Amino acid sequence: MNDKYQMTNVKEMTKSQIPIWTLVIGILFVIGNWTLGIPAFAADTGQAGLEIAVLKAGVGARALGMGSAFTAIADNADAPFWNPAGLSQIKKYEVTAMQTKMSTDADHYYVSFAMPCLSGGLGLSWIQVGMGSITQTSGTTDAYGEVENLGIFSYYSNAYLLAYGQNITDNISFGLTAKYLTSDMPGLISVEGGSAWGYSVTPGILYRPSQNLSIGFKLDEAVNYQKWGTDTEEIAPSKYRLGIAYAMLITNYPLLLSCDISQVNKAGYAAEASGGAELQLGQFALRLGTSDGALTAGAGFGVEHVRIDYAYVTQTSLSKDNVHRVSLTGMW
Repeated sequence: MNDKYQMTNVKEMTKSQIPIWTLVIGILFVIGNWTLGIPAFAADTGQAGLEIAVLKAGVGARALGMGSAFTAIADNADAPFWNPAGLSQIKKYEVTAMQTKMSTDADHYYVSFAMPCLSGGLGLSWIQVGMGSITQTSGTTDAYGEVENLGIFSYYSNAYLLAYGQNITDNISFGLTAKYLTSDMPGLISVEGGSAWGYSVTPGILYRPSQNLSIGFKLDEAVNYQKWGTDTEEIAPSKYRLGIAYAMLITNYPLLLSCDISQVNKAGYAAEASGGAELQLGQFALRLGTSDGALTAGAGFGVEHVRIDYAYVTQTSLSKDNVHRVSLTGMW
């Protein structure tokens, strides 16, 4: 499997590091169990809807299969989304793509490209959530008690990401993602201002205190703004995200553990936690995670220049049913 699947060369781990295993596993166990109680509390506080809509579905089947606990890893073309500081680890040209049909009839598209650039890494990504053939009704009934159909319209929301990450020291990296946001509802009748534009900026840091340990931090939507054609302006609250990842060997098979904790930068909102694991078995990878109280799972297979990843996730805010996510990656 491609070396991107290994955060570090765990085969060179010394015996003195082995006692850390129990601490890391214990932390992940506690966080994973704590996460199971969070969704109900978060729902009570009205936490849903705080994120920019087009960014809510997440990207990359590898990260999603690990419960979206990817802030301290971010070592592939998905880094512009998960942590731009991770682009400092990019050593090859890499492009990944994903298309998902949600059970709500919405389509999710994602394409991302990353490459080494100026002693760091550059990333370009495109994300779209769209729905076509939506029936617009008058909202009133005619003399026969039937709702009048006014026509068919569509909805498209896009995010264009430009990111760069670079090492500041031997073990600290910094990155920045700039996002341009658009929304449009072509075909909508009798409603003005059905389009919007906006921007958002997300900085990130990646700290590697040892060969096997990585700590990531990012501030989603640190600066953001959206304006609709109706002159309505929207600013989403920023969101802190802290992650930790640890690589080890289990009977000579690389195992990567990770966990993330996030908090909306606004009073009265609950923290969220996620955790994940990835076991590397030669060219195959098996993954398991928990995200906001829901279990996730996944698998991956890769050869020298191609990798395919699969994730099974539950995203009730986006889909009525569980969703299968598949991403295809090319490297050269």
